Amino acid sequence: MPGTPDPVLGSQLATHVVASAVGLVLVGVVYATATLAVWYAARAVTDTFPPAVTENPTAVVGVLVFSSLVLTGFVYGTARLFGRRGLVVPLVGLFLVTELVWWAFLHVRGESDALGMFVFFGPMFVAVVLLVTGIEYVAQRMWPGRGQKKRPEITGESR
Repeated sequence: MPGTPDPVLGSQLATHVVASAVGLVLVGVVYATATLAVWYAARAVTDTFPPAVTENPTAVVGVLVFSSLVLTGFVYGTARLFGRRGLVVPLVGLFLVTELVWWAFLHVRGESDALGMFVFFGPMFVAVVLLVTGIEYVAQRMWPGRGQKKRPEITGESR
């Protein structure tokens, strides 16, 4: 067809997969960066960085990288599950986890730092959301007509 662009990656499918994956990863990276910036900003404004930041900066970088990967993967996974399967629970879970994590990151001078606790609880939050998502997925399979309108059949007689 004249004027139709050719996909650089060889097929429309490959182009779509790469474009959506890169887009979702970028959204996840922006989300992770914003979330970790909330943690940093709260401590910078109040000058209450945990002692580990100055005592062992290498460990802190490791915690930041790990937390960033968990947050990016969480956003990527929830968006894919919603986009591919129409599952709503992951999006609700993402909102609830974001609210809880940001609430914790906006608290300072506690017994332990919220970022350090996120290393343990972050993957647990993801696992709980995925477990509840699995329940939604099973429920959709058991009741396939839920939320879908029935399309009228076109027969030769109705034409």
